[in-house]
Amino acid sequence: MDFNLDVMEKWVSLGAGIIAIVGALFFWKKKGGPVKPEGEALGEVINSQSVSNVVNLHLSSGENNSGPSGSQEALSSFDIPALKKNVRILFIDDDRGFKIVGILKKMGWEHTKIVVDVSSLEQSQLVDANVVFVDIQGVGKMMHYADEGLGLALAIKRRYPEKKVIIYSAQEEGERFHEALQEADYNLPKTAEPIRFEDTIVRVMKKNA
Repeated sequence: MDFNLDVMEKWVSLGAGIIAIVGALFFWKKKGGPVKPEGEALGEVINSQSVSNVVNLHLSSGENNSGPSGSQEALSSFDIPALKKNVRILFIDDDRGFKIVGILKKMGWEHTKIVVDVSSLEQSQLVDANVVFVDIQGVGKMMHYADEGLGLALAIKRRYPEKKVIIYSAQEEGERFHEALQEADYNLPKTAEPIRFEDTIVRVMKKNA
């Protein structure tokens, strides 16, 4: 009798153990995995939040922007070939023999134009331009600026502050304290090498972008 009771107790204990194991497995599958210690679970929550914040930061700063490409994207990347394809350049110069415009076109600056003067600040070539080169002498007369190119350059910059205005001149000496020289984005001599004109375009497009 004692032997039978002992065997029966062992079978009962074994059955209880199997039931406990099956129950634990069922609970584990229902919850999707083992229950982790509280500290480990908290760490995973923090890490998940950190990753989420980083992703949101990248999206808000435009680093993961998969929107359509365009001139604004090209300008912000400062890829020189893209700049050449997208930047619109206007020279205002009454010198019909000025060769820089043709040279810049050959260098790849596709949208480079020249006009001898402008009759209005709403003139289409001026409105469309991103970069405006203004000669000091011989222009601005159609709008009767007393300071000719300097007066015109100042008016353009104040009307269109987002445009890059560059003043140039063949004269080595002249007005040095005119407001236009203070407000223009850059100035250089008319006799500068073509590569310097190109470098100036890139410089001013990078400025405050």
